[in-house]
Amino acid sequence: MKLNCDLGESFGVYSMPVDEDVMPHLDLANIACGFHGGDPVHIQRAIELAIQHHVTVGAHPSYPDKQGFGRRHMALARHEIVALMHYQVGMLRSMCEFLGTSCDYVKPHGAWYHDIVKHAEVRHATFYAMEKMSLDLPIILPAICDPSLLLKDAAQYGLTIWFEVFADRAYLDDGTLAPRNQSGAVLNEQVALAQALQLIQHQSVTTVTGQTLSLRADTLCVHSDTPAAVKLVKALAEFI
Repeated sequence: MKLNCDLGESFGVYSMPVDEDVMPHLDLANIACGFHGGDPVHIQRAIELAIQHHVTVGAHPSYPDKQGFGRRHMALARHEIVALMHYQVGMLRSMCEFLGTSCDYVKPHGAWYHDIVKHAEVRHATFYAMEKMSLDLPIILPAICDPSLLLKDAAQYGLTIWFEVFADRAYLDDGTLAPRNQSGAVLNEQVALAQALQLIQHQSVTTVTGQTLSLRADTLCVHSDTPAAVKLVKALAEFI
């Protein structure tokens, strides 16, 4: 299972200063594209760090919502979703090329990421946008209890899905993440490490009510704004 983290999210005087500390321990770096976080300087620096540490770069596009850090749901038309995907992935791909590397996958951020699973119209618009880019890039989406519909719809557009689980977020009984405004939704370092090891070793997770769910995944994420992100990434890198 590959270890990933959302990076390049600082902008202006707003700093999320974990990129340099976590990058050496990652397999995949999901780099912000400016719509929830990131600016040209910090995006470029994140790509440079990924190159330095031989980390695969992916685009981390978002709904246009810096005030809400991309975590608020937005009602967007199909053509708007397509344009948002093309604009952000196109930018990051170009930045990568200028620096001598490539953008090798896409992971939608925040509300967009979850809306793809919940809403067919968002899912099909996103998958269509990916197909129209003709770049043959995988898309990272959340591992869920029954991924058959996601796989069926992705196949219509010739897309490959990399399924993702989370070290630092609590899970509900339906296999979705507990809302961030719910107490205990963001796990502390000790609990997160135990959950991550369970996911890595057994491909399962224990929910907030104590149920055990099977979640088969290709990659494990630690959020860069989790308080213990650096310690957690360093610890997990030894097990992956």
